[in-house]
Amino acid sequence: MSKTVALWTAPRSCSNAFLKTFSQRKDTAILHEPFGDIYYFSKWRRSNILGDDQTRLNINKQTVINRIKSKIAPLVFFKDFAYEALPYDIDQSFLNCCTNTFLIRNPQEVIDSWYRVGAYYPTEEELGFVALERMWNIVTKELKQKPILVEANRFRQEPAKILKSYCQQIGVEFEPTMLEWDDSTITQGHSHPPEFHQQWRKTLHSSKTILPPNNIEVKIRVEDREMIERAMIIYQKLSPFAL
Repeated sequence: MSKTVALWTAPRSCSNAFLKTFSQRKDTAILHEPFGDIYYFSKWRRSNILGDDQTRLNINKQTVINRIKSKIAPLVFFKDFAYEALPYDIDQSFLNCCTNTFLIRNPQEVIDSWYRVGAYYPTEEELGFVALERMWNIVTKELKQKPILVEANRFRQEPAKILKSYCQQIGVEFEPTMLEWDDSTITQGHSHPPEFHQQWRKTLHSSKTILPPNNIEVKIRVEDREMIERAMIIYQKLSPFAL
């Protein structure tokens, strides 16, 4: 019987590196931000920052859910941003069929990573913490699922330890090969064009394993300070639950 695991997170939180570890498993089918098709490209989109794609105009939540359910593998693993899914009233019956897990990163480091990419400045919605907290509440309070949370820097500091614990929590065997790769691309289930991934995944593309965190000096724009302060409150609320 197939198991579906969702990894809910916010952008610039090392989620592609985490997804990459599961792409190394032969028993796993992965999907990369499937709800992003609705959020950025459908007729119901909330942002046009990524341009237009006529082939995705009619994609809706049921299209995405069917796509996830159509994957045939012992483990189906998808990662997505909560802000891309929640505006479209994702059925709790679908969420309840998933093992819902979370990945969070210090928002000061998140915004610094946005700055380094240099594509554009995120809205508070796209920063992702408000929706992440809402999804956390749905999963842990309404669906009564146990909290399974990874903190990004802990994962980068001790990837084998954290990944072993995560695998145990979701009920699969940890495989050492999850932490090594020759090809750093993620080839399954892209929702964005290749040039987008080249711009946003420079660290992953230059690595063959999980890289340790760097000590960075974060300089936050004045315009972003209140937004980051609000995100820090959410981070401080959720991070104590981390593996």
